[in-house]
Amino acid sequence: MRRLEGQAVFVAGGAGRLGTATCQRLASEGARVFVTDIDEAAAQSVAQSIVEAGGEGHSGYLDLADHASIDAAYTQAEKMLGPILRLHGNGAALKLMYERDLGALDIDIEAWELTLRTNLTGHLACVRRALPAMIEAGEGAIVLTSSGAAHTAETIRLAYAVSKAGINQLVRHIAHTWGKQGVRCNAVAPGPVLPDDFPNMDLYKQAMRSHRVGKGDDIAAMVAMLLSADGEWINGQILSVDGGMSMRS
Repeated sequence: MRRLEGQAVFVAGGAGRLGTATCQRLASEGARVFVTDIDEAAAQSVAQSIVEAGGEGHSGYLDLADHASIDAAYTQAEKMLGPILRLHGNGAALKLMYERDLGALDIDIEAWELTLRTNLTGHLACVRRALPAMIEAGEGAIVLTSSGAAHTAETIRLAYAVSKAGINQLVRHIAHTWGKQGVRCNAVAPGPVLPDDFPNMDLYKQAMRSHRVGKGDDIAAMVAMLLSADGEWINGQILSVDGGMSMRS
């Protein structure tokens, strides 16, 4: 199935477990993929894997906390691929989440601000760069990465959860404002996508309503569908891809 034949897709945060699987899936469906990441060597490796598999892959540097780098990467992609009508925003400050993202009384403001600048404002910057071409063309699709953390409460990960709740509202704003002009915007909210040797794997499995934890391919499949014509009547939605873990409407 090649539902994205010839489509130029810009991926912000295209390395890592989810990003790699998604870029490779998009390319397998015929997309011309521009892979960006703060780890430029990793982005190059993903693009090379696409080329080796017979697809079209390019790469560039992008730091979601550095909005000038977003504009530079998008300009580079447009020079190579022409107008870009498909955007996938996937990057996040995960290292901050694991090391410094605490509760309201304990989180340092620097970690809070950098998390929001990366996870939320950075995606807004990507969207602002992408929208004009989509509006002019009268069609376009954006898929951002949210999280189940946006719908639940914890004693830690406050900045991460707030940033993902913000992503959800950004999705709704875009769909509401430009849907009639042919622009679709949705988000995927992945469940646990973990390596087989992840500590406490049994605890995660007990919390799930599925026989396994997630794979990068599970998330990639949903992103590909939402970016394709098969997702044409889905707009402004936050889709949980989590093996039934959340069970929310």
